[in-house]
Amino acid sequence: MSSLDDSLRRILTVDGVHAAALIDVATGMVVRSAGEEHPNLPAAAASMADEIRAARAARGPEQPGGELDGIVLFATSRMHLTRILRSRPGEGLLLFIDLDLSEANMALASMRVGKMSVAVLAWLNGYPGTGR
Repeated sequence: MSSLDDSLRRILTVDGVHAAALIDVATGMVVRSAGEEHPNLPAAAASMADEIRAARAARGPEQPGGELDGIVLFATSRMHLTRILRSRPGEGLLLFIDLDLSEANMALASMRVGKMSVAVLAWLNGYPGTGR
């Protein structure tokens, strides 16, 4: 098992997290995932990558307010938390987290996932498009 697998599995220990995935921004493809197998994960991954690219384009090159860090999507009982990990425009990786809102404290889960994403970043050294 790679350190990336270990890092994704650790994220699953956060209350309410049911799945974690690493998504390529340029292609929208799932690089690696852990947790509940969901048949819609490939479609969700492609959609989140599209959203990141669209948000970057809408904000323009000057990026008022700072660089885009991620996107949060709320449904009735779920939250999808997406964090951008070391990227350049049109490239890079997203950390995608699926949370059950009935089991999670949103703020605490976001904070814990943010801290745990450092381990995922450590894996990125050789991945194309991550700016390293």
